[in-house]
Formats: sequence, C-alpha cells, structure tokens
Amino acid sequence: MTIQQAEDQPLSAAAQGCFASSSTPDRRWVCLASAVGLWLSAELGQCEEARAPVALAHLKVIDVEGQVHRFAESSRCNGVVVTFLSTTCPISNAALPALETLSTRYQKQGIEFYGVISSPHANCTDAADHAKAFAIHFPVLFDASGELRRELKPTHTPQVFVLAPTGEILYSGRIDDQFPTVGRKRLTATEQPLANALRDIIEGRRVRVPQTRPVGCLQEATPAATDLSVTYHRDIAPIVLSSCAGCHRAGESAPFPLQSYADVQSHARQIAEVTHSRLMPPWHPEDNFGRFQDDRRLSEAEIQLIGRWVTAGCPEGNAKESPPQPEFPTGWQLGEPDLVLEMKSEFIVPANGGDVHQHFVVPTNLRGNRMVAAVEFRPGNPRAVHHASFYVDTSGAAKELESNQPDIGYGSFSGPGFDCFGTLRSWLPGMAPARLPHGMGTELPARSDVVMEIHYRPSGKIEKDQSRLGIYFAEPGAKQRVVELQVMNKDLVIPAGEAKFRHRASFTLPVAIKLLDAAPHMHQLGQEMKATAKLPDGEVVPLIWIRNWDANWQGQYLYVDPVRLPAGTVIEVEAGYDNSAGNVLNPHSPPQTVTWGERSVDEMAICHFRYTCDSPQELRQMQMTCRGYLNDQQERYRKVIAQWGPR
Repeated sequence: MTIQQAEDQPLSAAAQGCFASSSTPDRRWVCLASAVGLWLSAELGQCEEARAPVALAHLKVIDVEGQVHRFAESSRCNGVVVTFLSTTCPISNAALPALETLSTRYQKQGIEFYGVISSPHANCTDAADHAKAFAIHFPVLFDASGELRRELKPTHTPQVFVLAPTGEILYSGRIDDQFPTVGRKRLTATEQPLANALRDIIEGRRVRVPQTRPVGCLQEATPAATDLSVTYHRDIAPIVLSSCAGCHRAGESAPFPLQSYADVQSHARQIAEVTHSRLMPPWHPEDNFGRFQDDRRLSEAEIQLIGRWVTAGCPEGNAKESPPQPEFPTGWQLGEPDLVLEMKSEFIVPANGGDVHQHFVVPTNLRGNRMVAAVEFRPGNPRAVHHASFYVDTSGAAKELESNQPDIGYGSFSGPGFDCFGTLRSWLPGMAPARLPHGMGTELPARSDVVMEIHYRPSGKIEKDQSRLGIYFAEPGAKQRVVELQVMNKDLVIPAGEAKFRHRASFTLPVAIKLLDAAPHMHQLGQEMKATAKLPDGEVVPLIWIRNWDANWQGQYLYVDPVRLPAGTVIEVEAGYDNSAGNVLNPHSPPQTVTWGERSVDEMAICHFRYTCDSPQELRQMQMTCRGYLNDQQERYRKVIAQWGPR
C-alpha cells in the first residue's frame, strides 16, 4: 500500500478528527500511520481463513528464564493460550494486567498461558528484562527462530491464539476491547472475548465467537532468510538447550556436552548432518500417527536454521542474546524413591565387540503386595548404558538362570528368558520419569524379584557399571492396575533373500480398555512397524508407526492422553523386514531363513502396550483372554520349531 493509496482511503471519524487537529507534519504522520494500521487490520481480518491444526507436538520451547516447555503435554491440559507481545508497543504492555488476571484464574483449570516475543529487533535479554519489569508470571518465550510466528501467523501485538490440545485454533484475536482502535482507550473494557472463549472451553461448549479483529501494533516484517544474520546465541542456543542438552551434558549418556558455544561449534558439521537426516534428536514415531509425550523432533525450520548457521561459518553473535542455561535436575528427578534396587556388584563391560544384553536379578524383599506409580533408572555408568528394561519375577526362575552363570547376572537377547509376572516401564537416554495417573499402579507382589535387563554398548575401553532402580509406590488408595498386552504372531518365518517381507499380528479386545503407551520391538532385519486399532464401527485409530526401524533406539512411547478402545476392537500390527544381502545390518552372510527367537540373529515382531480397565471384572476377563492368546502363540512357535529346528 502506498502513501497515496493510504491518503485516498476513507478515514474513520477518529482519524479525520486527528488530521483536522494536527498542525505539524509529524503529528499528521502519526494519524496516517494509525489509519494505515486500521486499514491493514480490516483487510487482514477479512482475508483470514480457517487453518490446519498447529503441530503442538513439535513445539518444544525455552523461556527467558531457561525453563523448557512442551505445549499441551499434560493430561490435564484443556487448552493453550499463546499471546504475541512486544517490548515497545504500549497497547501490548497495557494488556498485561488483564492477561495476568486470566492466567491466575484459568491455569488451575488446565489452561496453559504463554507470552511470545518474536521480533527481529529484540533479543532474549530484552525479552527477559521486559518480563521482569512488568512482573509477568506466566512463561515468556523468545521466539528467536520464528517457529511460533510461522505456525500462528500473528499480524499484531498483542494478539491471542487459544489452541486445543490437538492444535486446533479455537480462538484468535484481541484480549478485550479496552482499545477499540489504535490511539483510543476506554477506561474499562466492555467486552471480554478471550475470557468468554476460555469459559466456553472449560464448560465444554464450542467457542461461540472464535475470531475477533486484533488491535495493536503491527508485527514488523522479518528480514528475508538470505539477509538474516544467524548467530549461535540468538538463533541456535534456544534449539540446542531445549532439545539437545538434556542428554548432551555432564553425567548423562550422550558422548559429549552441548551446553556452550564452544561445545556446539566444535561439533557443528556433525550436528547439521545428524539433524538433517533426523538421526538426532532420536525420535522414531511418525508424525500425526498417535500423540506421544516427550516428542524430541526438531521442526524443518529449526533444521534449516542449523544448516544455515553452519554454512555461514558458525558465527557466535552477542552472548547477551542467549537464553539462560536450563536448570536440569540432579539426582533422583522424582525425589527420594520409596524403594531403591541396586545391582549387587559391578559388571565389567568389555572395551569392544558387540553390544551386551545382561540381566541382573534384584530381590525386592517386600512383605506385602504394592502398587508402583513410577520407576526411575539411574545408570551407574552413562557412557556404557544404552537402555534398560525391567521385569517382575515371582517364580524364582530368574535367580536360577543367574545361578548357572559365572559372572554377575545372565545373558540373552531381548526378553528376560522366563515367563514374567509383569513389567515396569523401560528407560532410554533422555527419557523423563513420569508417574502413572492418580489411582493407577503396576502390581509388585510380595517377595518378588525385579530383573534389570541392561543393554551395554562398548565404548572403546573397559567400563564398569552398577546401576540402580528407584521405585515410587502409588498412593494407598490406588486400585486400578496397569498391565501389559503383547500383540504378536510367533509363526514368523522370513525367507532368505526376501527384501520386502511383511508379517501381521492381531488381538481382539474382549472388553473396553485404555492404552497408556506403545513399545514396538524387532531385531536387525526389522524395517518398519505400524499398529492400528480397528473399532467395531469400522473406524481406524492410529496407534504408532515406526517407518524407519532402528534396533539401537527402541523406545516406550507414552500417549499424551490414554487411548480408549471399546470391546470388539481389533488391534492390528504389521511389520516389514529386509532379509536380503542388501541389508547391511543382516547378521547372516549369505542370508539365511530366519524365524522367531531371542537371539540377535533371530527375529521378533511384538508391539507392547500398557493398559488398564475401568473395572476389576473387565481386567480379569482381559487377562484371561491374554493368557489364551499367549498359549496360542506358543503353539504356533512350536510348529515353526518343528519345521525349521530350534533357534
């Protein structure tokens, strides 16, 4: 829009009065700017179209105090309020008390509040100083990479977006009508569109007014990517500190720290490569195929920003623009455990050779049955420990297996080697311990043993490890048991040379259940695994999809919200394998026919799910069905062994 076009626009009465009373050119320019802003606001408001849901799972952000946040990850979240602010706009600043009031009122009802400062002319220090000066108590984010701005496309400050946990934009626009136009302010607001929208959400209604026209300062344009000087402190540090430093820091499992410019600059080309290939941060579930906690993926914009920084020669920039270092927890992250189980002595990990899977039996010495709400694994030697799984034994079989070995523990690949009573949550690097929802727990019987299966990776020198497992009991009244379902088909036979072999398994639910997590499992020939739930009415619910399988990164993925499945639902699992010579990970050269088995040279196809039921009767019926299902799988396995021989 040119100045002449602006002058030709019909002005509001307020703008006309402003021009009429202005005796200086400067004052007339102020009025003209106001008129242009109103015209743009009207045009932008009229042209706004319905938008696709925002990818909230990708938005892992760090605030100006160094705290890392994930939007809408809490199971209590009913919505997310994101308000774009400015350090200089008077309308934005005047809106902060109203935002504070709404934040105080609605945070207790599951509404998350975030302020965002996203301007090419501000830095993180400006944002932090602004939050402190105005006593803003909700998190304020400095959107250095422009990720939030690109996702939500604000036109003004202040401008509010209210998002559902699924990412749908439920409301966008102004906070209230205290500023009916730029330059005009009421003594008190007469309309509260943001508060009304939040009230509708809390009361379970559709937002009645989903959009209002924002009034405020126009967002300044961000320079074109080719003109933007990318620096470490302004652009790269927020990405690295929020997405990488949790593992890449002293005392954790990653091989080197990434907490300073020097740390990152010394690995810059490698970082660009592994982020571009999505090898790092490690996260394998496909997007939009199940909603999981602790999503570690970087967005395409973040990956491109890292690449541009490396290409530019890794400029450091101004250290004052860097966010504070996050305060990572030390010691037990959930506090002192109720029970600590420790390996009875150190295990020696060889300097080289293949990966080692060792099982360590630790008695619980419990006098009565307990319900477990959470476990927290503390590797004794993070350099050597890759991941760990935990099994419950009530039969004494694990002790017998260990007694026949000369070393501490006993070996085998993937699985405890006995029919276990149950499992506790696995651990992988970067995984944060989490308690089960209130009232739920995994049963840990009296006098049972816990078997810690630890996967070690040789580091190039002899390592020693003596790991511990912290157990947190559920509250005394917790009665809802969490148990495991394994969907599998043990008549697996993968022909030698077959590059695109498909294998399927299914399980039909006799009762309604709630799935809490999913954990696919295959070995070296595995290429892909997908799990879906086909409801009785024909609807298909995506559960998890690992498109590019990596046996070295086998995760247990917790759903953001439990997945409710009615009786009659069929859980279907499909797995793909490459048993050709073209598979560089094929343990056989030349390829051999491979069947189900525990060894690394065998194969498996299991998708583990932790679940619970609404009633003890339903849980008992589900467990009876599971026992019959497992017996059938053993019979299938016996037939395979009869044909192909023991493996």
